[in-house]
Amino acid sequence: MEKHTILIVDDEEMVLKTIERTLLDENCILLTALSGQEGLAKLANHEVSMVISDQKMPGMSGLEFLDRVKIEYPDILTIMLTAYADIEVAVKAINEIGIYKFILKPFDVEVFKITIKRALESLHLVKECKRLMQQVQNHEAILRNLEKQHPGITRVEKDEYGNVLSL
Repeated sequence: MEKHTILIVDDEEMVLKTIERTLLDENCILLTALSGQEGLAKLANHEVSMVISDQKMPGMSGLEFLDRVKIEYPDILTIMLTAYADIEVAVKAINEIGIYKFILKPFDVEVFKITIKRALESLHLVKECKRLMQQVQNHEAILRNLEKQHPGITRVEKDEYGNVLSL
């Protein structure tokens, strides 16, 4: 699997360091930011696959930050961390902004690692699906061109059992 870049945004350096230690063994590049504004600046200068953001931060909240991320970088997978179990925020984050996961702090390190692994697997599957869809579209274009050049070449006749009849 390819190496992903993850941006972690939290106004508490201790949380950033904890997440960095937790993800140290994962096959990813970690970037950190202490605010939503700093996070946006990092996104402008780096190709990022995933953003993990705290909700309660001075200046720009995590909800505002992740909303901007989804608008400006729709392919980035987003995860929200919070120490406050606010159902209204969670519902808005998931339903309106489309975050992948809502994680409560303090989090269990092993559960957190598994969540990140699953998120990275999800990113890989989405990318593979897009690649395969593009391949199908390319093949369909080739078949359309062949059909234009040689009418009837793409038609296949089958018997009642589904066997292809020879021409």
